[in-house]
Amino acid sequence: AIAEGRTGDVVPTLKRLSGQGISPTALCIAATRHFRTLHAATIHPQGPDTALSRARPPVFGPRKDRLIRQARRLGVAKVEKALTELMNTDLQLRSSQKSPEMALVERTFIRIAMLQRN
Repeated sequence: AIAEGRTGDVVPTLKRLSGQGISPTALCIAATRHFRTLHAATIHPQGPDTALSRARPPVFGPRKDRLIRQARRLGVAKVEKALTELMNTDLQLRSSQKSPEMALVERTFIRIAMLQRN
């Protein structure tokens, strides 16, 4: 939802995942992994289709189509901005400073989803 710019889906999805016991750190790691895949797809000289086919493990099917659309829509600069946001959030989550972790992840995901509008 965040890579496709669906800001309205971010909060309900995070509430559902939190209710299932998934930690904010795990959510941040999963989002970082997704955006690293997008980054590899956006910077590949032969295009995102080739990059995702050569990825390990390879991406195929509807997920590949969705990743290609996301990579083309976002571009390199926005994907790198999203990765920066995710890295900063991950560092804050792992620091000794006490902060509301799920709210921190929620704000970061909404900021990344808003990148689509710029």
